[in-house]
Amino acid sequence: MRKSWITLCALLAAVIALGLFVWLKPPKTQAVTIALSSLKSSDARALRVLRKGKPLAVLEKRGAEWFLMEPIKAPADDFQVLRLMGILDAKSPLQYPSSDLAKFELDTPQAEITINDQRFAFGTINAVTREQYVLTQNRIFPLDLRYGAAVPADASMLLRRNVLAKDESPVRFEFGAFTVENDAKKWITAPASGELSQDDYNRWVAQWREGSGLRTEVTDTRKAAGEILITLKDGRKISLTVLQITPELVLRRADLGLQFVFTGDVGKLMISPPATRK
Repeated sequence: MRKSWITLCALLAAVIALGLFVWLKPPKTQAVTIALSSLKSSDARALRVLRKGKPLAVLEKRGAEWFLMEPIKAPADDFQVLRLMGILDAKSPLQYPSSDLAKFELDTPQAEITINDQRFAFGTINAVTREQYVLTQNRIFPLDLRYGAAVPADASMLLRRNVLAKDESPVRFEFGAFTVENDAKKWITAPASGELSQDDYNRWVAQWREGSGLRTEVTDTRKAAGEILITLKDGRKISLTVLQITPELVLRRADLGLQFVFTGDVGKLMISPPATRK
């Protein structure tokens, strides 16, 4: 009986000691991070990109869409713009005064992004921490390499890769040998190409609406190999010139002054009648 009491007292003492330890233990210190900007990406309206001091691209937001204004006027790729905007959400645990820019190679930055009126300059990379030094608002911050990697090497990488814009909803596709049309109730093919579900049609149309090409280029002087006419829900018509089918599908959209390049496999599906998924 005595041993039981001794054991119980020992356990009680241990519990009390553990409770005191938890109560008296100093709280964990939260890592302090410093935001580089108070600007929200939704408030951004202008974007300028430089590479080694030379202008690369100027972009402007019109409504909900971003457009390249220089070196050419064309719709911009949403994903690439969002990557550039990521710097607005960047945070760093450290900051340094901007008194010695040469030390961080920020006297001649590798790249620069200006969003509205805030400039971000990208300097040298710390080989040990794998961080890049970024100058903004008279302070230098070490940041993850992904922010600098978002700056494209060429302005063409900022061009939209989708043939159709978000507000361009197709209801009819006219090819040389067949048409695909929505009759206000369902999608149909003429001439008929077998038993197809509306899911099969929706996947085919989604590739045209949402499929991203390999790249987008300024139009060249190649001769047409075919034509595709797309009628939109609002009545507008878009004419696409087929410049090449293999090894890559190349479609010219003259109204934008651009041509869109797709892989051969994707291109073959786009210019063939919808088929049942196997």
